Amino acid sequence: MAYAEKRGKSWRVRYQLPNGKYDSASGFETKQEALDHGRALETDVRRKVFVDPGDGRTLFGEWVEKWRAVDDVAETSSQTYDSRINARILPQWECVALGDITAMSYKAWRTQLKKQFKKNYVDGIEGVMRMILDDAVAERLIPFNPMPTGSARRRGRHVVVEQEDDYVWATPRQARLAAENALALRGFQWYVMILTIAYTGLRMGEVAGLRRDQMNLLGMEYGRSLRVQWQGQWLTKPATHEVAKGETLESIAALRHVDPRRAADIAKANDLGVDARLRRGQRLRLAKGFTLTPPKYSSYRTELVPPFLADLLSQQMAAGGHDYLVFPSQRGKPLRVDDQFYGRFWHPIIEGADAEPMRRGRKATPELVAIGCDGMVPHGLRHGHKVWLDEQGHPRVAVEERMGHKLQGVEGTYSHASPVMERDIARGLQVAWELSQSTEDADLTEWRSRVAS
Repeated sequence: MAYAEKRGKSWRVRYQLPNGKYDSASGFETKQEALDHGRALETDVRRKVFVDPGDGRTLFGEWVEKWRAVDDVAETSSQTYDSRINARILPQWECVALGDITAMSYKAWRTQLKKQFKKNYVDGIEGVMRMILDDAVAERLIPFNPMPTGSARRRGRHVVVEQEDDYVWATPRQARLAAENALALRGFQWYVMILTIAYTGLRMGEVAGLRRDQMNLLGMEYGRSLRVQWQGQWLTKPATHEVAKGETLESIAALRHVDPRRAADIAKANDLGVDARLRRGQRLRLAKGFTLTPPKYSSYRTELVPPFLADLLSQQMAAGGHDYLVFPSQRGKPLRVDDQFYGRFWHPIIEGADAEPMRRGRKATPELVAIGCDGMVPHGLRHGHKVWLDEQGHPRVAVEERMGHKLQGVEGTYSHASPVMERDIARGLQVAWELSQSTEDADLTEWRSRVAS
């Protein structure tokens, strides 16, 4: 039971902790204030909501290290979290006690971030910070999360928010022009890759991880398909793999690293011999570097492709280039989407470029015409794909399934994409390709009439 003691000119209270031991808090002006504080803490102990005031002195950096050690997320998410924590969060909060992070100090930091970076990046940083502090609350290191919640009543100066959608996406004609620029700049594979993104809506990682054994390009005109089973990522932290029956280090390296020679790297990461026998269910650490991981949100799916694209993909497959991947890099290695990809390939095919003569160590490049989508990123082709399907009026469940999204609520439970819906989408995309051959984007009325027929 809490009791108060006189200490000089102030009072100290002694209160019982959940483990039966006593702790103290001092600096109260009156005996009653000290007793009220101690009794309130003991009430929290009985209600099992007690937060030790001393735990709030844990430094943020110390808590983050513990948090990272037990956080169980996908390898790509872990890599993203580490990047945001190391680059933006720790430099500000590493040496600050958890209990000293206040709503005002957090808002001041967020204001500085918004001045320096784009909204999506700031939102991502905030998301990681919120998870870290929410878990600190769950561990009873602090009584509440000091970050403002989205549901809190907004105060302060009104900020006018632009309602116009400024995300840049491509029409079918613009997608064709981008593909033709890619053909002129780098060749046939890159022409097919641009059209594959535009007419399937695959994410860039899913294109980089598209395996040859996921392609079904034989059969009926509107029965040819590809399977989204993996996404290709360059990882700085090793992923894990659960061994299936009959797998070897070499077969795992071929499956996940698309290179059986990397079996030696997996063996080294697990202190195994290259010829080690594996047991079913055994979990292995993979090597760092290019790795196939499950697609975002585990959005496995099979997509019918329009006939023109199936023919192009068949030609690309026949041309080879890589034993496992459909779209390797120029040097026949896994595709890496980095600054060089954007600077030497993507920006020129989207924004245009002057012809360049041959220089030492670099081939001559032709003149490329701007397609009218300045500022568009590869994801803009995926956005355009969704717009085309909506313009053609396809059922929402079929569109979302093709995009790799899951509908929520009753619609997500009871709605299903039928084969008829999927074939209609493939037919509509074929029409979009045929109409894209004109010098102007097709009129929506013409588009719909062609799709309906």
